[in-house]
Amino acid sequence: MDHDTGHSFNRRVRLLIEVPNQPDETALVEELLTAQGWPVREATVEERASIAFPRTGMIVEVRLRGARRGARRAAVRRVESLASRAKAPLWVRQSVLLENPKERRTLYRTRLRPPDQGTPAARWLLRFVRQANGSHDQRALSLAGPPDRARAVSELGASRLGGRPFDADREELTGPPDLPDATTPPPTAWLDPETPGGLWSLALTAAAYVLGVVVCLAAGGLVLALDTAWRWLGLLPVAAAAVAGAVFVGGPPVRRPKPLALLGSAAFCALLVYIGHMLLGEMSELGGSIVLRAVITPPAVLLALAIGYGVHWALVPSWFSRHASWLVPALLAPLLLLLPWFGRLLYTVYLTIGFGIPVEAVPLTTYSMMYAALKPMAVAAGCALFFVAVAGWARHTYWGRMPGESAPTFLLPLSALQYVVTALLFGVLSAGHAWGDAVDAVRAGRTPPGYYGLSGTLMCVEPKGPDIPVYNGPLVTDRPVVTFGASGERVWLWAPSRQGSGSDQGRAMSVRLEDVTLARPAAAENQDCR
Repeated sequence: MDHDTGHSFNRRVRLLIEVPNQPDETALVEELLTAQGWPVREATVEERASIAFPRTGMIVEVRLRGARRGARRAAVRRVESLASRAKAPLWVRQSVLLENPKERRTLYRTRLRPPDQGTPAARWLLRFVRQANGSHDQRALSLAGPPDRARAVSELGASRLGGRPFDADREELTGPPDLPDATTPPPTAWLDPETPGGLWSLALTAAAYVLGVVVCLAAGGLVLALDTAWRWLGLLPVAAAAVAGAVFVGGPPVRRPKPLALLGSAAFCALLVYIGHMLLGEMSELGGSIVLRAVITPPAVLLALAIGYGVHWALVPSWFSRHASWLVPALLAPLLLLLPWFGRLLYTVYLTIGFGIPVEAVPLTTYSMMYAALKPMAVAAGCALFFVAVAGWARHTYWGRMPGESAPTFLLPLSALQYVVTALLFGVLSAGHAWGDAVDAVRAGRTPPGYYGLSGTLMCVEPKGPDIPVYNGPLVTDRPVVTFGASGERVWLWAPSRQGSGSDQGRAMSVRLEDVTLARPAAAENQDCR
């Protein structure tokens, strides 16, 4: 997460520094500042008017990346810290944040005139081909100020850019219409934060978007929670939000929504409904009412957005973003080998440590092992990304960052260690919790819940002979036992103990398939097989 000021920046701060009027000292200061990637020049007579002999003035432009707020102070700190470390004789006299003034621009494009000969089908086909092959978009003109079509046509007619003049017989100009009265001031810019009306419209638009997101997420949870046909009425606010989103895209609300914008807005709202459905479905495992989960979901989504922005500011631009084209595939390649190994480890905790059944004795696929490993690894990645996002926000707001320094290199192995520990801890704890739920279900005579594709089944065991070989016998036949399937010629069974306290929860047995008969209990609720 280093800060490459010489290649990527979005803030410019111009500083007037005073240095001793000596050639050696000015050369030293210029060398130090230029090495940071900051342009340095001698101050003009007007700029150094406030600096008297024996000092002189120099202008340095500090380039950095981050928020507007705090950029000027961060630039001053960086220069002063650099001077303090190098014991250079310089002092910051003035500093100013440079921002380009906003200027109204009007864009005009040229396109070929509609054909006036041929059949309607042929003319329609020609217009479609022009749109598809780019013939309609070959020249554009950006004028300063309000719309002025006559000036645009005059400038295009006099221009010889590209060696092809503007042909008014073959081409036409498209763009915003001229204002009805040149003396009438232009209307308040839509979503312009520099004007009161524009800032108010921007705030209302942001609030409307947040409200639309909350409505779509709540509608997804409503469809999941209610078990009645009336739940589909919750999609009506979603449709209204989709139409409102299409209206607000690209301009004031007086514009009618275009079909493409309406389609995109509807797809985005549908995605939010699905996310709300999945989020509330995952949160249902935590308990609580649907109202509580619906209240928690929007802040969780806003937190996820904040984490996303923080990760973006932490990684872009950085060494990681500049080498992501080869680094990401290099990191994903071992994942295909790591997922089955980690999934097998979780199944070992669940089966071998929990039930005493060897993993090899249960039919498991590679995909089920990968599926079991995805959730703990995703949780660990979320925890790691949270800390990366905190670092990104700190970087964006110039907090806790000394001038000229990059992120410490020891943070990378620490982050990797935190990711590994979190994944292992969460995976093992979740496997132990799933084993406890399965044991409680078997004791109550219910089918145990599945564990990432592994489903246990309650069975009654009846031996085919009086003396059959049983590993870890005797064979339990008076109450249902649970089995996770057979692999090969033997089947492993687990029977809960009568008391079931502490570590004495039950025991595992193994018999040959040809020696026993397995059947589902007729009345599993009574925990009796006879």
